[in-house]
Amino acid sequence: MESHWIWWLAAILLVIAEMFSGTFYLLALALGLAAAGLAALLGVVLYGQALTAALLCTISVLGLYVWKRKAAPASVQSNFSYDIGQTVHIARWTDARCARVSYRGAEWDAQLAAEATSDAAKQAWRIKSIAGSLLIIE
Repeated sequence: MESHWIWWLAAILLVIAEMFSGTFYLLALALGLAAAGLAALLGVVLYGQALTAALLCTISVLGLYVWKRKAAPASVQSNFSYDIGQTVHIARWTDARCARVSYRGAEWDAQLAAEATSDAAKQAWRIKSIAGSLLIIE
């Protein structure tokens, strides 16, 4: 078997493995192996092919790493971001700053935001943020 087919077969195997991992890093490595296969097809000697694979794998993995680091933090990408600004109703106060609230058909733990003042008469509050499963209200 010619060397370019070996490089491309290895790249295809990494693409298949990527489908099970979902990290994109194996896809970045497959890019380097596919480029080495192209170098082999163009007649580059084996150490040149390996150098091509190593360089492109390194560059693509570093590029992916930098791109992921620049992405928004997990708290900004929360699946609950649509809940911010919604109204909740107090079911009962557990202490001066914590309550059980009724929201989306269930009771949730809630805590007053740092700048919010406790008001037992007020029943409707707005969700300011979410910390885990705790609603921060104001």
